Amino acid sequence: MENINVISNYTTERPDGQICPVEIDTDKDTNEQQARQKSAPFFAFNKQNYKAKVMLAREEPLANSLFEFFVSEMDKTNAICISMSTLEKLFKKSRQSISKHIKILVKRNFVEIFKIGNMNAYAINAFIVFTQGDSNLWKAKFTATIYADFDEQNEMIKREYTRQITTKKGRK
Repeated sequence: MENINVISNYTTERPDGQICPVEIDTDKDTNEQQARQKSAPFFAFNKQNYKAKVMLAREEPLANSLFEFFVSEMDKTNAICISMSTLEKLFKKSRQSISKHIKILVKRNFVEIFKIGNMNAYAINAFIVFTQGDSNLWKAKFTATIYADFDEQNEMIKREYTRQITTKKGRK
């Protein structure tokens, strides 16, 4: 049992309500532990390129809303996977309208689109907004947050995630 490592994740709540990870450091000599609060998850805008974001908000409000949704849901690699039908449902807009405004985001270099079957992966331009600091802009690792809608899943998946436990009434 000497080779068992216990890994625990700790968090703390800041006065503004943000949940932050806490890292526990152990001094090798004294075995004393010290907790250190890490930064809450964040994203940062490049100040010089933010002007393009301001113009997008003024000129194309729906494209701006889509961009802000992508940013708010993206992962640490500045990407999110989501289908058009889920975007239609979330924004209560037609496929044509969503598609038109995503094309605006592509044309203005806010996002790039990677096709994954019938789903798109949207890579947010890290020169505009990023989560990991601009020193990592050239490191290519592509994973993405997948934003899936229940209605798009096949029947087997739907059954698996909507199982209900039924119990029989006791005998009298």
